[in-house]
Amino acid sequence: MIKFISKQKGFTLIEMIVSLAIFTVVALIAVGALLKITDANKKSQTLKSSINNINFALESMSREMRVGSSYSCSGACSGGDWTITFKSSKTDPATCTNTNLTYAYKYIQADQALYKAKQVNCTVLITSNDFAPLTAPEVKITDAQVKVFTGPDIQSYAWFHFKGYAGIKEKTKSYFDIQTSVSQRLSD
Repeated sequence: MIKFISKQKGFTLIEMIVSLAIFTVVALIAVGALLKITDANKKSQTLKSSINNINFALESMSREMRVGSSYSCSGACSGGDWTITFKSSKTDPATCTNTNLTYAYKYIQADQALYKAKQVNCTVLITSNDFAPLTAPEVKITDAQVKVFTGPDIQSYAWFHFKGYAGIKEKTKSYFDIQTSVSQRLSD
């Protein structure tokens, strides 16, 4: 009897299908993990951006208010739109050397943003057109409160509380809740 021995070696169709199925499962798991890592990275970047932006705004406010005087708040200072004004330590030597310039910070609830304005010289008062955005467009402040404490027996100070978020997509939104206070360096 003659035996035919096949010298061809290789994979069978079933072995190929099984190996492709295993590879597909592993690839899907790897792609899913990569997408999760990408989303986490985007969320951390928006959180970093929002915290840096709010930190910059608060630091700017604190730096100016610390050396200022005559704090006052107008509007709904415990929610809603408000404006806080104060006399800065800066003067306008060209026109009025003995008059400190006024600075103002404004929160507009409809815009969910903070704005800043400063008096350029002592003869021109601040108007609503002088306010420039202090926070980035992607940072939304949903609630901003300020309380100003002044009096003859205390050193003036202001308390701020901001809540909001940064990010456009719901998956990558980062929420923040920040509170700080600023005290006047010298009494009025």
